[in-house]
Amino acid sequence: MRNLTRLALIVCLIFSARANAQVDTLRSIPEKWITQSLRPETTQYLVFFQNKKKPKQAGTFIWSRQLRVKNNTIEVEQKWYSSDSTGYRYVYSTVDRKTFLPIYHKTIMQRTGIEAFDFSDKKIKGSDSIANNSKATFELATAKPLNWELDLETFSLLDLKPGKRYAINFYHPGGRTGPAFYEYKVTGDEKVRTYEDKVIDCWKLRIDYNEKSYAIFYISKKSKEVIKMEEDFGVGVRYKVKLPSSIIVR
Repeated sequence: MRNLTRLALIVCLIFSARANAQVDTLRSIPEKWITQSLRPETTQYLVFFQNKKKPKQAGTFIWSRQLRVKNNTIEVEQKWYSSDSTGYRYVYSTVDRKTFLPIYHKTIMQRTGIEAFDFSDKKIKGSDSIANNSKATFELATAKPLNWELDLETFSLLDLKPGKRYAINFYHPGGRTGPAFYEYKVTGDEKVRTYEDKVIDCWKLRIDYNEKSYAIFYISKKSKEVIKMEEDFGVGVRYKVKLPSSIIVR
């Protein structure tokens, strides 16, 4: 009897390990998740960069991200502010309301100028209707990937649970690396202390870029917002912290 009990326990552990090892592939976001979790609002983050070799020097930014729903599309408008005006970045993206797959994406920076892209079912193409588009001749044959520039919004839509793992088909529009599946896994939960001693119960969603580089996103179990992010990319670290209230920025 004791041997049977031990055998049953081993079988249960094996099935449990297999269940935890399962990775769900995401080529798009289920409409149900979008309907349940989408929050049309403006969110702002304090972003902090630090070079490990020069710890007394740091780059700080304010990222303002506004999400709007319009008929069958979702718009996300980002404005990245820094103390140096050359670091300002404007990003405008539209995605399908039922799948969160990209339709259009535009970035404007002083260093790179205008980069604008149209997404169809079989290719990504530089927008020929946008004046001074430095990516007008860009073309990539591929099925639509999810827009990696909208990672914070994407993570807020996921169905997070203990041990959950997702392989997400992400792509930076116009990037040198093509669309690829990146694994994000729920590694546990943690209570994050915020302003006025408030405590938010969060899931920890982790991606390992390689053996030395990784990022952890702390996502509220209740509101599903990304509360903060910690990232180590070898030579430096980066943090994103959601601000408690939004300010009007232009």
